[in-house]
Amino acid sequence: KCAESLEMRQAFADVVSAGIAKGMSERLKHGVEHGHTQRTIESLEGYDPEAEAKFAAAL
Repeated sequence: KCAESLEMRQAFADVVSAGIAKGMSERLKHGVEHGHTQRTIESLEGYDPEAEAKFAAAL
């Protein structure tokens, strides 16, 4: 039944997407902190400072 529910599939997709965004933001932050001192994390296009909050909300 779970696979048949559009709402459940969308909720699952939202959680997975938020988790991926959170992981990417954490990886970008780690890379900036450990090698690119001339750049700030906020200057990177892919960094989302709200990724962790979005992930928590999606759960």
